Amino acid sequence: MRFPVPGFLLSALAASLLLAGCAGSPLRSYDQEMRGAVSLVRSGQVDDALSQLERNNKPLFASDAPRDKEGQAKESTVLDSVNGRDILYYFEKGELLCLKKEYEGSRDSWLVADEIVRTWEDEYRANPTKVLGEIGSFLVSDRVRRYDGQDYEKVFLSAKLTLDHILLGNFDLARVEMKKTYEREKLIESFREKEYDKLQEEQEKQGVKADTKDLAARGYPMDELDSPEVRQLKNGFQNAFAHYLAGYFFEVTGEYSLAEPGYRNALALQPNSKLIKEKVGKVGRNKPGPNETDVLFVVESGFAPAWKSVTIPLPIPVNRKWVATPLSFPVIKSEGKSYMPASLKANGKELTVETLVNVDAMARRQLKDQLPGIIGRTVVRAVAKSALQYQAQKHGGAVAGIIAGIASVATEQADERAWRTLPERLAVARAILPRGTVPIEFQTGSGVYKTEITVGNRVTVIPIRLTNGAVYVGQPRVEAWADAFTDEPPRPAKSRGRAPRKSK
Repeated sequence: MRFPVPGFLLSALAASLLLAGCAGSPLRSYDQEMRGAVSLVRSGQVDDALSQLERNNKPLFASDAPRDKEGQAKESTVLDSVNGRDILYYFEKGELLCLKKEYEGSRDSWLVADEIVRTWEDEYRANPTKVLGEIGSFLVSDRVRRYDGQDYEKVFLSAKLTLDHILLGNFDLARVEMKKTYEREKLIESFREKEYDKLQEEQEKQGVKADTKDLAARGYPMDELDSPEVRQLKNGFQNAFAHYLAGYFFEVTGEYSLAEPGYRNALALQPNSKLIKEKVGKVGRNKPGPNETDVLFVVESGFAPAWKSVTIPLPIPVNRKWVATPLSFPVIKSEGKSYMPASLKANGKELTVETLVNVDAMARRQLKDQLPGIIGRTVVRAVAKSALQYQAQKHGGAVAGIIAGIASVATEQADERAWRTLPERLAVARAILPRGTVPIEFQTGSGVYKTEITVGNRVTVIPIRLTNGAVYVGQPRVEAWADAFTDEPPRPAKSRGRAPRKSK
């Protein structure tokens, strides 16, 4: 006797196929989608990278524009509908606009991303049991959940917004963002502790043991998550640069009591840093003279690693038998070690460039910490879906079984979503320099890059990005200084070009 194909299976298949084309769809391959944009940024074609980002994030369905609290039309995000753009679009767009020195647009894009992160934070504060319950729901693939950003991305977002506010001269907003960075780290720490306890409880209920040794024995590259750089990290989300930036800002603005905690927090994360050690306990001792400024260079290189899906066969109980079942797990794939200059010359001074953040290592540490939970969810989900497919075929025939299988495969790839235009590494250099036009130069890996910067009043941060192909040098908005300070800012310097000069 034949049974009709269950309606929920047809719905699941239809939803899977439709979602694969949505702007914020978790069923698309995000790593593959972003490869072209990363390549364009690497070669200096930011405008083309932006165009590609827009093409990749066109809404699948036409819909009415959502409204804000005042009734004004606003851009549709994933918070408004499944058709809205997700947080990754705003992460990437903010980074690309920042490279173009369009700091207002960059800030606005990151503020939308921050709204999505704050929604997750508010949900956790209001009802932690509900949020943790959703994490513990083994029947929902990690890949089809709303993406709120990796932990390190959430903290990096606050650091990036702080930088944009400083570059635009919005120092009060920068202060707010620095405070929020610290609070965000604390909230993430609390969430992860409770999540671990919740997952342990759920795995015991389901009779599942999440053992990374079993995964490693079947070919998973666990050694890549256990390098010295990964082991020395306190966790996968706290950001030494964010705290150092707070220390710098409060020191140069004369708020020494706030600067000291920033440096101490940074040192706790990077205990071997000579640059940070020079400041702890010595805030305000090395002050700029008349017509001088304490300048911070923020040097970024390369691109954050990709998260990719790898298939590992694990034994799963199916219809009272143990069957080797292919399951998908995330792995970290580096873009290749980027070039970071050991020093930078400014106005003839040789300045040491010291790395404070390694995003590749942070991503690996985060995956290492979360892998036991990922294994537990994946194994239990596979057992449940195998039972569902068996029942579908038993009661609905071969077609129903096939449909259930297709729907299962469509949603069971590991989550590949990650902020791809973030740098691989972030370093800083610092010097007291005369105000006005100052020449700088540094190695790029393919030659010497020379240009000029404008050193302004009290707070001058110069962002530099190397991509192993192009060089981007930012400049604070000098027109904003007139409102922030009483003395007149110098005129902006003219860049001498973007292409590195070959060293002789």
